[in-house]
Amino acid sequence: MTMPANRPDHLPDPAHARSISTQSIEFVAILAVKSLADAKSRLTGWDDDHRRNLVIAMLADTIAAIHAAGCARVLVISPDPVVLAEAAACGASGLLEPTGPGRPGTPADGLNQAMADAMAAARRRRPGVRRLVLVQADLPAATGDQIRAALTAASSHRQAFVADRRGTGTALLVRDADLTTQTRFGADSAALHRLDGLAELDPGHSLWAGLRNDVDTIEDLTAAIGLGVGERTAQAVGSRSAGARITGTTQSSPTACRRDHRCVMIDG
Repeated sequence: MTMPANRPDHLPDPAHARSISTQSIEFVAILAVKSLADAKSRLTGWDDDHRRNLVIAMLADTIAAIHAAGCARVLVISPDPVVLAEAAACGASGLLEPTGPGRPGTPADGLNQAMADAMAAARRRRPGVRRLVLVQADLPAATGDQIRAALTAASSHRQAFVADRRGTGTALLVRDADLTTQTRFGADSAALHRLDGLAELDPGHSLWAGLRNDVDTIEDLTAAIGLGVGERTAQAVGSRSAGARITGTTQSSPTACRRDHRCVMIDG
């Protein structure tokens, strides 16, 4: 698979890079999603139904971008059967996350344990896997080109990551499949991953704006919409009720623009 030369987010292949044409064989992408009852509670102004629909939509668009990058094998871990059913409909495998006593108590610890469980499952299911790609499940503006470019840039490192748009979190982490050290997702994960010796890809944060734009708040969602989101996310935003319009947006009109530049009106 050849990277387009005219993409602003393109990075040249290092001389010793793994061939991205083998991505579907070597890579397994992993996404972790909370129970829909608990997900995206910081999206103020969104009722539960629309918030849950948005979580599912962003997951679907993120999986689509991963597939577009050439990574055919995607594993979604979640305690929620609805999430796992959606993952299956999008062509991903599912792993039911255990709940209850004995599980980590904090959200960050829970996410890192979920990632550890999913990585172990990926190794069992795909004994020949060489690289694991841990991706946030709420990247509606990410594109296949951006993910593919990041994987190419990571090919000379045993572990590497892409920071989020604020530079404090981690949007994507790539590692050799035989590594079993704990990840450090959560508050200030970018700094923690740097301290653990992971290579930061594009530390100047000049590339891959969509890949860096995970969505936790209205501000994050507005930024993603400004970049152009996937079709499912655009539909979810457009389906909101009249009383739940995004607040605080800097856009001149209430629209959610898809990556193909077709816009969906936000009711209101």
